[in-house]
Amino acid sequence: MSEIEDILLAVADPEISARFYANLLGCRPVMAGPDRALFKLTSGRALGLLRRAGDRREVCEVDFPLEGAEAVDQAHIDWWDRGARILTPPMDAAPVRSFVAGDPDGHRLRVYAVMA
Repeated sequence: MSEIEDILLAVADPEISARFYANLLGCRPVMAGPDRALFKLTSGRALGLLRRAGDRREVCEVDFPLEGAEAVDQAHIDWWDRGARILTPPMDAAPVRSFVAGDPDGHRLRVYAVMA
């Protein structure tokens, strides 16, 4: 086993998180309910949002690779326009250009491109 197929995030309210990701990703979940939501991504992987048990809060980071620094800058503008909370604006840190946004549960969403 050398592949990871799905990303699962524990969230306080899957319905609120599903609306956030639907707006951010520009697609609707293939399944949504009070305890879970599931998005199929263009990569073939799935993003699952599961209601977390109890008050324990764990923060994860999800990476979104893009091709080229310009794509990172455009995604930053797009996500900003869609209401994403930008934690770190686009910056170069060899060998990548990236920015970081936060979702409603504090999970970090890193958008990056490896620079040539």
